[in-house]
Amino acid sequence: MKRLKILFSVLCVAISAILLIQIFPEHPGIVFGSLVFTAPGGIATPFTFNMNYLPQFLTFNNVVPLTSLRVQTQEDGVLHDYLAASIAVINGFMVPGAQAANIVTLRLANGNLNPRNVTISGVTSAAGAIGFYEASDQYGTAPFKTTNAQILALNPTTFENFTAVWVPTMAAVTDTAEVQYRSGFRQTYNINDLAALSSYYQEVPQIMVNNVNSYIKSVKFTCTAASAAYILSVKL
Repeated sequence: MKRLKILFSVLCVAISAILLIQIFPEHPGIVFGSLVFTAPGGIATPFTFNMNYLPQFLTFNNVVPLTSLRVQTQEDGVLHDYLAASIAVINGFMVPGAQAANIVTLRLANGNLNPRNVTISGVTSAAGAIGFYEASDQYGTAPFKTTNAQILALNPTTFENFTAVWVPTMAAVTDTAEVQYRSGFRQTYNINDLAALSSYYQEVPQIMVNNVNSYIKSVKFTCTAASAAYILSVKL
């Protein structure tokens, strides 16, 4: 009887271990917080490097600002085509807590995507080396995509199927963002409203509409002057 109890206990431990492995499977290959490339820097100096996976986050020091940054994969095409202005705006999206000065953190995917044939390229604006670091906190299922758009003056422009939209040059008082929620409810916001709402999700307030929960059907921006818009979405 005693042997049966011991055998039963061992069997229970083995089953528990198998269940834990199924719930938290081991996936080798993710590297957290690793330096992946150092751009030498220089005035209008291009750089390129390759990776065999797409990380969730790309971080670098922006003391020497980048003129542009592009992230593309053979599998997905061009995912992110950042300009200096969009880097400044999108930096820190959904990052809680204060970031260190001059540190840029960009979300490239909803987790680590491995394998992927990735090429990251850009142009530096001045002398000074720039280290690029990658990090992920989970395994991913889809990359993000960043799109640059232009809202014409007094021409209402509607965006749908987005994760977030930034319109950093919206004017106070006159410019509006009319949000239609999937429930059918509509609400119109000004820049102060949008900045306050964005602080629910991140440390630094931004003039943006956050749809990370996918409960917004569309947003219509009306601006008195032409305004740049930067759209982040999940590439399906």
